[in-house]
Amino acid sequence: MVDTLFSFSALRRVLAILAARAAGAVSRRLRRGGGTALPGLIAESVAPTLLGFLLDQVPAGAIFITGTNGKTTTAALLRDILNAAGQPVLHNATGSNLTRGVLSMLLEHSAWHGRLRLAPTCMAVLELDEAAIVHALRQHRPRCVVVTNLFRDQLDRYGEVQTIAAGLRTAFARLTESTALLLNGDDPLVASLGEESAGPVHYFGLDDLRLAREGVELAADSHYCPRDAQPLDYNAAYYGHLGSYTCNACGWRRPERAVRATEVDLHGLAGADVTLAFPEATVQATLGVPGLYNVYNALAAAGAAWYVGVKPEAIRQGLAHTAPAFGRAEAVAVSGRTAWLLLIKNPVGANQVLRLLVAEEGPLHILAILQDRAADGHDVSWIWDVDFEELADATFTAGGRRAEDMAVRLKYTGAAEVTVTRPIAQAFDEALARVAPGGTLFVLATYTGMLALRSVWAERGLVRRFWEAEP
Repeated sequence: MVDTLFSFSALRRVLAILAARAAGAVSRRLRRGGGTALPGLIAESVAPTLLGFLLDQVPAGAIFITGTNGKTTTAALLRDILNAAGQPVLHNATGSNLTRGVLSMLLEHSAWHGRLRLAPTCMAVLELDEAAIVHALRQHRPRCVVVTNLFRDQLDRYGEVQTIAAGLRTAFARLTESTALLLNGDDPLVASLGEESAGPVHYFGLDDLRLAREGVELAADSHYCPRDAQPLDYNAAYYGHLGSYTCNACGWRRPERAVRATEVDLHGLAGADVTLAFPEATVQATLGVPGLYNVYNALAAAGAAWYVGVKPEAIRQGLAHTAPAFGRAEAVAVSGRTAWLLLIKNPVGANQVLRLLVAEEGPLHILAILQDRAADGHDVSWIWDVDFEELADATFTAGGRRAEDMAVRLKYTGAAEVTVTRPIAQAFDEALARVAPGGTLFVLATYTGMLALRSVWAERGLVRRFWEAEP
């Protein structure tokens, strides 16, 4: 049946788009948000296949990015690389990564009848939640799917990492030859996801033994062979369960990686210098985002760019251009002091942030905001697997809905001073007041805590609201 403007499915799409636009306008007018999710939620309830209909219109196709940590930053890095190559990009920059968020973004570029208004060479770079991507893949076959890592996160929502992996593996097995997979080869569970995929499978990873640790850390989540469940033998462990591994029982090992970081020099919160090796080129890149975890994000973005044919110079320029995404190592100047906002949401990611702070000179002042809303995960027991002992000499303030839980955890580090203040704005002001002029406050916050503090900062004119940030 021809899908004309007057067909039933087309009329549903028109109704969905008009209802979504009205909801977004009301949301923004009432200052209940930036319309980053509600329009899409309404649209997909009226026209459940609208997401696929819109994505199928993107001229240069789509790249989906998923995984536990690093989706927002990886997508921003890839967007900037593509822009450096002269490629127009559609991108859900607000981090709204459920299908409703992606749909809300697409509707901003859609005419009332459902046709996207895009440049002829436009490509979509979309971060998607680990569960949402399974739904999205039922409606659209992207050019490439990137998986950053799989760590324990929001167990009450997702379940264990093996459960997430099983869902992704099933979804990938249904893909056609037109969709490539780009997988983190240093994550054994992620590396195993492409074994049944019909399309090309490529891997990325780290090859700088100077950064290796002695064995996997306590917070590692999947350091067992995905084939026979035997413990993996690591000859290099970079963080969490990421590293170079072999199963001595069956011989399964880390795969050959098309994109590698062969030399990495970390410069604390200032970023890093990285040598990236591709099959036919080497790139010397400077990153404006900090930490070893962001080196992996840069690898993922550079690998996706390499796959779609971006030249090395554009990869270098794009990586150098990217600033930290909102709430991910974001700094503001306030009252003669500097405040850094760093998102933490699971043990492995939090430990990487702590290692950034350990390298900082001078007294450490830390505000730890712990929330237990749906977007954070209601179970906050994960904080006991975070190595807060590395910061035992810091001065702590605990804030947020679960401030008392965080305070108890911090007291068990042997910290001499932990102040509890639940209201986030008040906790920030009190913690900042304890910092000497010219000093620095580090804020470690779970997702809704980060958004709440950024809302306070926006009201005070310190930052743009996250949906207003310049891409």
